[in-house]
Amino acid sequence: MIITTKNGRQVCLRQLHQSDFDNLSDYLQNLSADTKHRFAPHEFDRQSIPELYKNPNEYLGYVAIDVMTNQIVAYSIIKLGWLEHDRHRLQSYGLVPDAHSDCTFAPSVADQWQSCGVGNALFSLICSDLKARGIKQIILWAGVDSDNQKAINFYIKNGFRFLGQFEYNGRNDDMILELF
Repeated sequence: MIITTKNGRQVCLRQLHQSDFDNLSDYLQNLSADTKHRFAPHEFDRQSIPELYKNPNEYLGYVAIDVMTNQIVAYSIIKLGWLEHDRHRLQSYGLVPDAHSDCTFAPSVADQWQSCGVGNALFSLICSDLKARGIKQIILWAGVDSDNQKAINFYIKNGFRFLGQFEYNGRNDDMILELF
């Protein structure tokens, strides 16, 4: 799917392919230190990417690619089911894990592409795909930094609700979206 962003650029939104791995590695390496700190679902080295995506029943990747430069400008990873280390905390909110209808979500947008609509458009594509797969709940991967108001606003705008807070390298908010 091709969209035109608020900054007038055309971007292709789609699922990650094996042929994107080098481009994804470049994208991850070029993220700012702050963005890397806030987005850390996996290692940023080239070797980790194919290992992570070897099982399509466990992880899905989605990308936004600038049509002019062929560079990835946004990337999201979905873990089907829950992260095991989050299970106890999420269950404390009354959630019952279901590997078939839950997923865990971690988005990122390159700094110079933030606030131009790429994240919202990519998330819309992801939600459509997840609904077609029978996913009913999207849980934020390791929550969101409580001081990251820009990200919190993005999640609220897209229908997420707060579950609670926890401490890990600072205060974080757990959030969830129920897909209908």
